[in-house]
Amino acid sequence: MKEELLQLLKVQDVEQELRSLEEAKSKYPAEISQRKATVAEAESRLTELSASLKELDKQQRHHSREIDTAKEQLKKLEERFSEVTTNKEYDALQLEIESCKNRISDSESQILQIIETTEEMREQSEIETQEVEEIRQAEQGRIDELQTKLDSLQSEVDGVVSRRKATLKGIDPELLAVYERGGNTKGIRITAVRKGSCGVCYRQLPAQQKSNTRRNDQILHCESCGSILVWDDQSA
Repeated sequence: MKEELLQLLKVQDVEQELRSLEEAKSKYPAEISQRKATVAEAESRLTELSASLKELDKQQRHHSREIDTAKEQLKKLEERFSEVTTNKEYDALQLEIESCKNRISDSESQILQIIETTEEMREQSEIETQEVEEIRQAEQGRIDELQTKLDSLQSEVDGVVSRRKATLKGIDPELLAVYERGGNTKGIRITAVRKGSCGVCYRQLPAQQKSNTRRNDQILHCESCGSILVWDDQSA
């Protein structure tokens, strides 16, 4: 029993190490995700800007076609003047011509506005492109660093898990079951006696319990915190 109880102390040490590694490892994925989101957000702004430029180009081509169509129609209308025989026909023709000219003028104004907006957005796009590249380089560098640490920690975790399995060998299943049922919020299930007190809650052990614990021949629990008590070479 004594050797098994002392072995359980080693198991708990390994488990504490494993818990610390797991806690450290859990922090990295969140930061990696956050930094990837920062890059994605910057890239999204640039994508939206690019989409807006494409839409402006589409509108400009549309207005150019409108101008070409209106000019062709205007030319045909002007050729009809020679066929006009009445004032009513003349006035109607004039209205159509004026409508064509207005369409041309409106489309030309739209094109000028589009050109001005496009120039501003292209300048902004150049700035955004540079900023995105800077953000990508900065964040990716940190992401790579975190990923390397995460991979390294995982390797350590795997090693500690293997050590835990090896440390568990030879421990009586019933004793192990009692050990695994216990534990406080810090994961402490078993502790060595220190200065006649529980190593977890520091409650002074009654003389008889202290004497019984010294023999390490049975499972004894701290009456205060419930930890399994063990007597080792540093106990007193």
